[in-house]
Amino acid sequence: MFTTLKTRLLVLATALVFITGLHSCKKDNKNSGGETENGEYAVMYSVGDNNYLLNIKSLTEGKVSPIGSGIDVSTIFTWGENVIQKGRHFYFLNPTGRFSKHLYQDGKLTMVDEIPFGSFPSPYVGWSLWLDNNQVMFGPRGSNLYAIINVANMSIVKSGEFDLPSVPADHSRRVYSAFTSGNKLMISYGIYNEITKLTTDESYLASMDLPSLGNFKVTSKDGRSAPAGPLRNGYFSHFTDNGNDYLLTHPMPFLGGNKPNMPTGFFKIKAGTDTFDSSYFFNISALTNGDNQLGVCYVGNGKAILANAKDAKNRVKVKDDWWYADMWEYLVVDVNTQKVIRKLDFPPLLNSRSAIVLDGKAYIAVNDPKADAIYVYEYDPIADTLKKGLRIEGGSDNTPILYKLN
Repeated sequence: MFTTLKTRLLVLATALVFITGLHSCKKDNKNSGGETENGEYAVMYSVGDNNYLLNIKSLTEGKVSPIGSGIDVSTIFTWGENVIQKGRHFYFLNPTGRFSKHLYQDGKLTMVDEIPFGSFPSPYVGWSLWLDNNQVMFGPRGSNLYAIINVANMSIVKSGEFDLPSVPADHSRRVYSAFTSGNKLMISYGIYNEITKLTTDESYLASMDLPSLGNFKVTSKDGRSAPAGPLRNGYFSHFTDNGNDYLLTHPMPFLGGNKPNMPTGFFKIKAGTDTFDSSYFFNISALTNGDNQLGVCYVGNGKAILANAKDAKNRVKVKDDWWYADMWEYLVVDVNTQKVIRKLDFPPLLNSRSAIVLDGKAYIAVNDPKADAIYVYEYDPIADTLKKGLRIEGGSDNTPILYKLN
C-alpha cells in the first residue's frame, strides 16, 4: 500500500511540474512580441494551406507568430472575401447557406449566433456596406441582388433585387460597389449581355432613398473607365474628401472587370450631387505607363495609397501571377492635384492591399518574398517617412489582412 501511495504521489508531483511548466510556456506565448489577449488590432494571413487569426498589441514593434497562440480559421472562414468585420465582431456568409456572427475576445474566436441565409443563388460576396452600427448591407458578385441584416438580433431586415427599369432585354445589372451620400444609397454597376457574355464598357451610377430603397434613379453613364468598383468584397474603392465622393475603377484583368484596354482612375461625385463629374477623371494609368492599380486606403487630405501592378502585361504569364508574382508596388496619389506624388520605397512585392489608418498614418502589411517575414510599415504622409514595425512570422504568399478591433 505504501508503494502504491508513493507511486501516486510521484505521479501527482510530476503532473504538477508539467502543468506549471505548461502554464509558464502559455504565459510566455501570450506575452511574447507584439501579441496580447485583447490587443486593438488583428491580422489574418496564410501559413501554408491554413489561415490564422492573430491578436496584435502594437503595429510599430514586436513580433507575432501563429505558433501557440494563433487561431486556425481555415474551417471557420472558408472564403476570405465573405468575411465582414466591425470592431471585435467578425461576420461570415458561409457558401453552404448560413450567416454567422463571431466575437474575437481574450484571444478566442467564439461564434455568437448563426442564421440560415438563402437569399443569393451564388453566395460569394462582391460588396458590403454598413448602413449604421447594427445594419450591414451586402450583395453577391456579378448580381443585382442585395440583403440587409440586423446583426444585433441576427435577423434579415430586407432582401431582394434593386429596381430594374433601366436594363434592356437579354441584359442584367452587375453591382460593383455601394456607398451612402446623405439620405441616399448610391450603387455603381455595369450592364452584362447575357447572350455575348460580355459587360459593356460603360460605368453607371444610380441613387435611391434610404431606408426604403425607393425612388430608384439612374443618374450617370460614363465610358471613360469600367467597372466603377472592385467586384470583390473588402477591397478599398471609395472615400469622401471635402464632401466630394471619389470612386476607384477596377479594369484590371482577372482581379477586376477584365477591361485591359481601359485605364484605372477615380471618378468624382461633387458634394450635393448624384452624378459623375463630367469634367473630372483622374487617369492613374496614364501616369504609370499603362499599369493598373488596386485600392489600399485613404490617408486624408485628398491622398490615397494604391497597389500598382508594375508591368503586368509582361510579368503575368498565368492567372495566378496576379496574386503571386512579385510585381506590386505602393503609390501615393493625390485626387486634388491628380498626380502620383510618391512611390513607397519597397522592393517588388506580392499582392498586398491591407492597411489601417490611425491619426493620419497608414500601417501597411507588406509581403516581400525576399524578406525573412511579413512586416507592418508605418507611412506618415505629413512627415513623408516610412518605418518598419511589427514582424509577422511564418506567413506564406497570400495577402495578409489587417483589422482594427476597437
